[in-house]
Amino acid sequence: MAPFPPKVQRFPYEAINPHRPPLSQKGRTVIVTGGSSGIGYAISRAFAQASADRVIIVGRRPPAVTKAAASLSAELPSYQGTFDGRVCDISSLSSIEQLWKALGEEGITVDVVVLNAASFSVERPVLEIGVQTLLEDYTVNVLASYRFAQLLAKQKPGTKKCLINVSTMAIYNPDAASTNLNYGASKNAAALLLQLLTRNVSVDEIQILSYHPGAVLTQTAREHGYDENTLPWTDVNVPGQFAVWASSDEAKFLHGRFVHSNWDVTELQAGAVRGLIDEDPDFLKIGVKGLGSNTRSWEETT
Repeated sequence: MAPFPPKVQRFPYEAINPHRPPLSQKGRTVIVTGGSSGIGYAISRAFAQASADRVIIVGRRPPAVTKAAASLSAELPSYQGTFDGRVCDISSLSSIEQLWKALGEEGITVDVVVLNAASFSVERPVLEIGVQTLLEDYTVNVLASYRFAQLLAKQKPGTKKCLINVSTMAIYNPDAASTNLNYGASKNAAALLLQLLTRNVSVDEIQILSYHPGAVLTQTAREHGYDENTLPWTDVNVPGQFAVWASSDEAKFLHGRFVHSNWDVTELQAGAVRGLIDEDPDFLKIGVKGLGSNTRSWEETT
C-alpha cells in the first residue's frame, strides 16, 4: 500500500488559505454548528475570510453565539458579509426544526453545513453509561447530523451544496477515545451514515466529506489538564481552513471519504494516495477490514 501523505501540516499553509480564489465561498450561506468556540470558531472565521455572504454560528447558549458573532466582526472588520448567531440545541430535533423554519421564514437559504458540534459524554465503560446517555450521544452525533443533511438537501433545488462533518480518528482507532468508547461508536455511525448518503447523492448535488480535526489545544482540552507541552498540537486554524477547502471543487475527489485535516492537501490531490482513491472505491471509507465493494459476495462463492 502506498504511504499516507508523508507531509503533515500542523500550521496553516497556502493550499488551504481561504483567501485563495479557488476556495472562494462568495454567494454562499454557511451554517457552523458549535461555531462559537474552539474549532467551530476557527471554521466560522475561515468561511468569512473566504468571502461567504453569511456565516450562521449555531450554539446552545445565547450569550455564546452573540459574543462569537461580535468577536468575529471585530476581528475581521473588512468582512462584508454577516455573522449571524443563532440559538439551537442540536440534542433537540424540535430545536433543529425551529432553526431551519426561522431561516426559511427570513428568506435565508443555506449552501454549506459544517457539522462541528458533538456530544462527548461521561468517561466510563460502555456497559456502564446507561441507555439515556447512549441515546443522548446518538441523538447529537447521528440523528442531528441526519436531520441537517435532510434539510440541507431541500435548499435551493438544482444548486450544489456541501455537507462537511467534523469527525474524529476515534471512528477507526478506539485508543483515541479509550475512556469514552461510545463517542467513537456514535461518531463512526454518523460518518458511515453520511458516507452511505453518497451512494444516492452525487458530488454535484451535495459534496460530503468527513475529517478528523487533529489534536488541537482548545479550551476544553486545557480543562482536561492538557497544555502546550502535552502533544505536538495542530493549530486550530488548520481544521478551520480545511473546512473551507473541503467545500471547494478541489475536494470533489474526496466525496464520501474520511481524511485528517492536517494531511497536506496538495499531496492528497496528486500523490500516491490520490491513486489509491481513484482505484479503490473503499479507500478512506468505513467498512470491515478485509472486505469491501470488490469482495465477492457469499452467494458468488458457493
